[in-house]
Amino acid sequence: SYSVATTRPLQDIAEPAKYKQLSLGAQNLYMKPADETDSPATIQEFTAALRERKAATGLYSENVGGVQFLSQNLFRATVRLAPNVPVGTHKARAFLFKSGMFVKESSAQLEIRKSGFEQSVFRVAHDYSFLYGVFAISLAMLTGWLGRIIFRKD
Repeated sequence: SYSVATTRPLQDIAEPAKYKQLSLGAQNLYMKPADETDSPATIQEFTAALRERKAATGLYSENVGGVQFLSQNLFRATVRLAPNVPVGTHKARAFLFKSGMFVKESSAQLEIRKSGFEQSVFRVAHDYSFLYGVFAISLAMLTGWLGRIIFRKD
């Protein structure tokens, strides 16, 4: 996943070359192909399609105005996370620009994990996979049987 939050549109903050240099923004992420012998046109087409697909599923997002400065040294950033963001440790990076020039970067770890009912189902599915499978099949059969009884046409 890749989310960007900014104080204003990226084109108003710095030159596009700066973003390319810093790999900042979904369009500027460096992607190394597994097979570098493919034609450059194929690689470009694939990376463009991958970026488009990730954006369509919400895994790449941009939130203009998502950063508010609370004081000179303190800010709040709001990023949109897709419901299918992978569970695990992610990296959050903050970039400071002043008058179009890159000043400083800071990073921190961000842990994404499941909680509540979703966590319970996830844990049961992984710890007791056979029983979970039997339960899921039984529930599907029961639902189908009840549906047949409720919606009987004769």
